Amino acid sequence: MHQTITQKFNDDLLLTESDRKLAFDLFPELAHVLDFPELRELFVQYEAQANRAKTSRRRAGSVAIIFAAVALLAASFTPLFERSCTDCLGGAFCAPWFSAVCSAHWLSVVVGISALLGVAGTLIGSIGVLTRQSKERWLCNRLMTERLRQFQFQVLVCRIPEVLASTVDSQARERFVSDRKSWLREFRLTHEGRLAAKLRAVLEDDVEDDFLLHHDFESRHRFDATDRGLLRLFSAYRVLRLEHQLQYADYKLRPDERFFSTSCVRQLAILRDVSLVLIFVVFVAHLAEVLSSGVWSDLPNTWVHVLIIWPVILLLAVRAIEDGLQPGREVERYARYRSSMSSLLSRFNKAAENPEERIRLMLETERTVYQEMRGFLRTNHEARYVL
Repeated sequence: MHQTITQKFNDDLLLTESDRKLAFDLFPELAHVLDFPELRELFVQYEAQANRAKTSRRRAGSVAIIFAAVALLAASFTPLFERSCTDCLGGAFCAPWFSAVCSAHWLSVVVGISALLGVAGTLIGSIGVLTRQSKERWLCNRLMTERLRQFQFQVLVCRIPEVLASTVDSQARERFVSDRKSWLREFRLTHEGRLAAKLRAVLEDDVEDDFLLHHDFESRHRFDATDRGLLRLFSAYRVLRLEHQLQYADYKLRPDERFFSTSCVRQLAILRDVSLVLIFVVFVAHLAEVLSSGVWSDLPNTWVHVLIIWPVILLLAVRAIEDGLQPGREVERYARYRSSMSSLLSRFNKAAENPEERIRLMLETERTVYQEMRGFLRTNHEARYVL
């Protein structure tokens, strides 16, 4: 039976029951650490808000581009209606229906529709896409979801002594679960209702020293490289953090043959190909105008001008879509992120006999994830127009 191949998202936070079962079977000693119901509920809430804001902006942006393009196309078509029927291709199309189309009534209709579409596209773009408030709402919710993810995995990095103690003692486990709820409450107190300020702080954190959401344990701690609990913690971090982030970057950079694709690589290729085709059409139309005294002598200049204007208008629409999606920047950003994660994973695997080095690499991973988040937020915050 044919099965659709899909990519799972946010399974590193064990959002579904099947994700939790797989993780608990693989890391039973860390089930209470990996399972964080309060954080999951908070993440789902902000993820839904971020997705709604993103979908709303993308729809508004698409409609604005379509309306503006159709308005310009219709406006460029109006000179054809102004020509008398006897001027059109030497009277070849002087049928009754064409005379009706050439009437002043239809000319006013076309002009009116193009004007209304132009105004509607401008209003939709201004209200739904270009407003800073709308964009900031989306970015604030996205900031919260990524910081919640970082909060969860930084527990495995910055709270190692508490995590290891909780795997061997039931009282320590209860204390860890209780303390973790307190840590989350502190996080919520400093973030909820203050996301606009937090967004500004993250954007201005050029030294990137604020990536940690937990106090780093003191470096004097030394660990036994053969400790089973520590080895299971390292394994869980490798699978759910390092490998998961690397796979996500691979997914974003995947080859895709669909025309309407979510792959930034495919989007970039399609937009550039369409642009080249439209540029070619413009050149051909210009050539037709040059040859109008010869082979194309029967073709009225008005038609030639329209054939030149239409691909230019469509080219502007494609350019607007490219500016909104920013596939070029996305490809560059994910390629850089993939390279960093691949290097960190390789070094992490090679440091199997050195737990201190592995912990250092885990901290470096969290900094890299924070840098990637900052790059995403900064790019979209500075862009005036985002799809």
